[in-house]
Amino acid sequence: MNILFVCSVYYPVTGGAQDPIDQLGAELVARGHHVDVLTRHVPDTTPKEEMRGGVRIHRVPNAVLPSDFQALTAELRQFVRTVRRPDVIHVVGLRRPLPMVAELLACLWHVPVIQTVGGYDIPDVVDPDPRLVWLTGRDFVLPAMRRADLLNAASDDLARQTELLVGEKAPVPTLYVGIDHDLFSAAQPHGKAADWGPYVLSLRRLEPAKSVDKTVEALSLLKDEIPELQLVVAGDGSERAALEEYVERLGLGSRVHFVGEVPIEEAASLLKGAFATVVASKSEGGGLVNVEAQAAGCPVIATRAGGISEYLGGESGALYVDVPDGVLIADALRTLWHDPQAREELVAAARPLSERLSTRSLAEEYTAVYAGLAEAYEAREFVPWDGITSALWEELAVPAGRNPTLDEPWRVPLAVEELILSTADPQFRALGRGADAFFYLAWSSGVPVEQLHKVCAFVLQATEGMPADTVAAGLEHAADWGRFDSDSCLGYIRN
Repeated sequence: MNILFVCSVYYPVTGGAQDPIDQLGAELVARGHHVDVLTRHVPDTTPKEEMRGGVRIHRVPNAVLPSDFQALTAELRQFVRTVRRPDVIHVVGLRRPLPMVAELLACLWHVPVIQTVGGYDIPDVVDPDPRLVWLTGRDFVLPAMRRADLLNAASDDLARQTELLVGEKAPVPTLYVGIDHDLFSAAQPHGKAADWGPYVLSLRRLEPAKSVDKTVEALSLLKDEIPELQLVVAGDGSERAALEEYVERLGLGSRVHFVGEVPIEEAASLLKGAFATVVASKSEGGGLVNVEAQAAGCPVIATRAGGISEYLGGESGALYVDVPDGVLIADALRTLWHDPQAREELVAAARPLSERLSTRSLAEEYTAVYAGLAEAYEAREFVPWDGITSALWEELAVPAGRNPTLDEPWRVPLAVEELILSTADPQFRALGRGADAFFYLAWSSGVPVEQLHKVCAFVLQATEGMPADTVAAGLEHAADWGRFDSDSCLGYIRN
């Protein structure tokens, strides 16, 4: 089969759904399938095209403004001309704007599209953070979800939440994502493991929902009882500066090591050498890091949020804490420290549970889904739902042989962009395109105009003297995560 994965985030960024799709793509190629990936050009220092594991990765600009989409059409035309026509398009990670692009391409090629909902893709009933991301892209994502030939989710918990959002698609089936089991089971301990001594690993994005501060608190509670225990924090995000300050206030500067975002190979070695890993999430689509830890022989301390217990294989797969709480995490670490046999029993019980989510095992399930979808597919036409989708379809469909329907397809979208940005402070806009993207997304997400102007003024004052391109890049990153408050903006700019 010819398979096109559409992923909003992909290699070299790690974590989330992009890692299992990266691994699945190589497995499918090894089985004789042809695989392409369409993703956003983030970070923009990566090549626009490259081969990885037999998979060709195509990167297009991260379109936010209507003028960005107008510029994107030329790249999409080139993509349509050069890529092998797929038998199926699989969207993993429903972040703006690529689910809409996938729907457009599917109708252009007359092929089915499957969309898999992952963590942070839709609003969560417990955690407010995913809703912030959702608001930045709902106008592109929700209509695409409703049009998908198959809509599924990465966990039963996400499937239930998807049904609440898109009731007409119920029942929403679950399609689990997996891990490169061999990579994690065969990893060697990290090169710094001996220098650090026994360490707890936090391998997650540094965002409020991940509750990394509670793991720091737990280490502080144990600093006298278990003075040799260290904490390694791998990952990045808006909370990093605040976490570093918190560590210093607790007097843990010499015992907590921030190593930033790491490639998956280093993540495997960090897990292999860790005394335990803590995943104290408030919400989690599935939590693949838990399964990776199981495969690496690293005990897991976790909440039961979202799909965590599903992916861990139930009660025997981890040591659970009821809520993200420093005292409870400290108690769990204390149990593992003072009872080595219990720790080994946990590792032994967890290892085989991880094998069921090996990418190699899941590849057959995926190809069966693709084949069934392709066989049952009935061609349909693209139905635009706003000015941008109308203009994009016109730009792609007319060269493919459809009759034109619009005289000036971009006139209205560009006029809207000009109107919105005309209300921004010229000094703020002078920071560059990232500032324009921030302002436009904040406005379209429903941030009150008065509040938005206050944030922009605060950013200008707080970043005076910083390079404009650094500030603009941080603002666009903040907007990508739906963070339009002053503190979050500074966090992304400084990181």
